[in-house]
Amino acid sequence: MINIRSTLAAAALVFGTAMVASAQQPTQAPAQRAQQRTERAARQRRGAFRPGALRHQLFKGIKLTDAEKANVKNVQQKYASQMKALREQLKPQMQAARQARQRGDTAALKAMWQKSGAERQQIKQLLESERTDLRAALTPEHQAQFDANVKQVEQRVAKRATRMWKKGGKTAAGQGPRG
Repeated sequence: MINIRSTLAAAALVFGTAMVASAQQPTQAPAQRAQQRTERAARQRRGAFRPGALRHQLFKGIKLTDAEKANVKNVQQKYASQMKALREQLKPQMQAARQARQRGDTAALKAMWQKSGAERQQIKQLLESERTDLRAALTPEHQAQFDANVKQVEQRVAKRATRMWKKGGKTAAGQGPRG
């Protein structure tokens, strides 16, 4: 009987000590945990939109030869200056759109979206031209893989546009659910 009491007392002492020790551990503040979650989410989003991310997806599973690498580099250089000029042209509008979005001014944002339609169409045409030239820079067996990658990217874009439509956002065509 004494052994059982001694064992129970020792167990209570051990568990009590463990409880006190764990209670003294510093915990993160809720704000700190929330900040870590938002930082992690931002890193994940940036991964998809980093420069060259789309190009990386188009060449997924393709081991380029030296000649193909040189051809691809020439194509990229050909279009780099044109894309930079269009980005610089759109920069003030994009900054204004960002400010309107932060203010919650949806009317101004919609107006800026419509106003930038011609420039967005130019960018789309330029990207399609670059994609065509990139495909031409590859050997026939790599062109097949490139075409499959293009199809996968287009499916992901269409899926994202469908999700945005359901949420009430813009689609790839620039049309919202109400207009």
